[in-house]
Amino acid sequence: MSAEPEPGLERNFKLVIEYDGTGLAGWQRQPNHPTVQGHIEAAFSRLTGQKVSVVGAGRTDAGVHSRGQTAHFKAKTRLSPAELLRGANALLPRQIAILSLKEVPLDFNARYQALSKIYDYDLYLSPVRSTLNRRYAWHIPAELDLTSMKLALESLLGEHDFASFQSTGSSVKSTGRRMLEAGLTAKPDGLVRITLEGDGFLRHMVRAIVGTLVEVGRGRISPQEFEEILNAKDRSLAGVTAPAHGLCLREVKY
Repeated sequence: MSAEPEPGLERNFKLVIEYDGTGLAGWQRQPNHPTVQGHIEAAFSRLTGQKVSVVGAGRTDAGVHSRGQTAHFKAKTRLSPAELLRGANALLPRQIAILSLKEVPLDFNARYQALSKIYDYDLYLSPVRSTLNRRYAWHIPAELDLTSMKLALESLLGEHDFASFQSTGSSVKSTGRRMLEAGLTAKPDGLVRITLEGDGFLRHMVRAIVGTLVEVGRGRISPQEFEEILNAKDRSLAGVTAPAHGLCLREVKY
C-alpha cells in the first residue's frame, strides 16, 4: 500500500484529455468564452481549493477536437490521482473528458518535453451531406484523386520550412519543422483520413496542408506543384485553410 502524500508538498500530474471542440473557443483560456483549458482549470481549482494552472502540449483552435491532448498541472493536494480523475470528470461538461491522470516527476512538462504530435483530418466524400459526420469531417461533394494526394503528401516527409502552410501574422521565430508521417487512408463509407505526425506544427499548418491537398485531389494542383508550393515558403500560393471541425489531435508522444 503506497504512502499517503505529505501535506503541503507540491505534486505534478499528467493528464490525457479527450474533447469535442464544437462550441468551444479552443484550448487556451479566454475571458468570457468557454475553453478546454478554462474548464479543466476550474474543475481542479474547485477540487484542490487552490488556483490551478494547466499547461497543455499545444493549443488547438476553436472547433478542433482531441482524442489525446496531453497536459500537466501542479498542486499541493493529498487527493489521489484516482480521486482527482473521478472528481474532475464529474465537474467537467460532457464534451470534455480526462481519459487518464497520473502523478509524474516535478520536472515533467507536457509542452516542452513532447517529441511529436499526431493529427488526423477527416474528409467525407459524398454527393449528399451526412448528419452524423457533420461535426467531425469536411464534406466534399465530389470525388477526389486520392492517388495524387498521396504522392503530394510524400513531399512533406523530413525537415522543411513550412512557411507556405502557416497562417499570416504568426510571430514564431522559425518555420522549420520535421514531418515524421504523412499518409492518407480511405474507408468504404466515404471517409478519407489524412494523418500527419511532426515534431511541431505552425498555426493552422495542418488545415492549410489539407486545404491545398484537396486542390490536388480536384486536379487543380499537381503533386509536383504541391511540392513547389512547399518549397516557395509563400502562404499566398497554397490553398484555403480547411475547416476546423475536421481536425483532431490524436496523440502526443513523449
